[in-house]
Amino acid sequence: MMTSSFEVGAPIVHPIHGAGILKDIDKRQVRGRLLSYYVIDFPYSDLGQVMVPVDMAEKVGLRTINKDANIDDVFSSLSESFSEEEEEESKSFHQRYRDYLEKIQSGDLCQVAKVYRLLCRRSLLKPLGSKDKSLFETARQLLISEIVYSKDVVDSEAGAMLDEAMEDMIF
Repeated sequence: MMTSSFEVGAPIVHPIHGAGILKDIDKRQVRGRLLSYYVIDFPYSDLGQVMVPVDMAEKVGLRTINKDANIDDVFSSLSESFSEEEEEESKSFHQRYRDYLEKIQSGDLCQVAKVYRLLCRRSLLKPLGSKDKSLFETARQLLISEIVYSKDVVDSEAGAMLDEAMEDMIF
């Protein structure tokens, strides 16, 4: 992703923290060098603000918001039937947790949606453990934050849209 496409005031996605607004490009003196930083506010998170060095933006995985049509594809994927592999879930808890965490941290909204979908299904079958519950909430927040900017809705409406998409989930 070319970092020059980020404009102050525009929504931007951090792969771990979700969607926020690029508030400023700040210059700071660090070890005798003048460095530029993207200053990102996250209004739909408890995080507040993050600064990412401009020259590290691509490595960190900063990207623009998914277009409305891409979000619709994510909604569609939430209601897909489960594959035989997903039904089986033969992996150990630790292996499954690492896989889910890696998908969430990838910054790929479709991967985040897959984790959310699997954990949602698991929660309907039995209560989630604390680590799974934390991953579930993180995935949900990442999805909601991007839906807010892509669909131009408030966070409660984005959450309702996500819940509605999950109602159509096929077992």
